[in-house]
Amino acid sequence: MRLRPYTDADRWLTEALETDPEVMRHLGGAAPLARVPKVHERRLAPGGGEWYRTIVSAPDDAPAGVVAVFRSEWGGAEIAELGIMLLPGVRQRHGLAAGAVRLIVEEVRAAGSVPHIHAFIGLDNAAAGVVARRTGFVAAGPCDVDYEGVPIRCEHWVLDLR
Repeated sequence: MRLRPYTDADRWLTEALETDPEVMRHLGGAAPLARVPKVHERRLAPGGGEWYRTIVSAPDDAPAGVVAVFRSEWGGAEIAELGIMLLPGVRQRHGLAAGAVRLIVEEVRAAGSVPHIHAFIGLDNAAAGVVARRTGFVAAGPCDVDYEGVPIRCEHWVLDLR
């Protein structure tokens, strides 16, 4: 498994992820197709402090999902937030998500510009909580977030990169 920069050729991947009810079940459900171009463009044009990577799975080098650290807002301040999505049917529970998180954290740490990475994981998403814990994130307590107009009860996770 490896990460590569997200490219224009990955638009199909964004559409497959964002519009899939299973992938989006912890984020309020499948996104409308009309939202895909906006998400794709954001992933193509990250500025300073944003990393969007395509997860490439061995042995066939097929894209398996997307992992990102992107700018977000929390408590009135700009933060770096982690997000990860895997295609349905991808070999889940084989360490792919944790491996992708570890790789992007290494990349962000090497850049030296981000002191903490935050993750907001739905309380009903136990698998993502396990990945957060296994990759060094520390639970900071429950919170409510808004994802594209959908309120979600989450656990707030933080990884200190200092």
